[in-house]
Amino acid sequence: MKVQFYKKMFNGEMRDFARIPVTDTKDILETPVRASDVERFPKEWAEYQKNKDKKPTKKTIHLPGLAEDQRIELELKGIKTVEDLASAKTTVLQSMGNIYVTMQEIAKLQVKADAKDKSTSKKSEEKKEE
Repeated sequence: MKVQFYKKMFNGEMRDFARIPVTDTKDILETPVRASDVERFPKEWAEYQKNKDKKPTKKTIHLPGLAEDQRIELELKGIKTVEDLASAKTTVLQSMGNIYVTMQEIAKLQVKADAKDKSTSKKSEEKKEE
């Protein structure tokens, strides 16, 4: 079981939230942080407190048609970026459902397109310098 703490807008203010997987199910409890959550997961809370003001170094998954609950499910498997999804083990994704395998194919195409865009923009920068 791996809990995730994060910030989220709630009733017009940023609040701390917890995503807690329910044992032996695919269900996830998503709730504002309670005192009992901090007591149950002191290491995770301390880590969150230490890192909550740091800016994320990698962007989160953004794919067309990806629902929030699917993104959460991927994050719980340690898949947090498009690159992570593109390189994830297909067997893990199949166990989650065939839609995740399809999403992986889309992620691979996006990573390939991003790499091509970077190399194209780098070449045009080099030409400008000449």
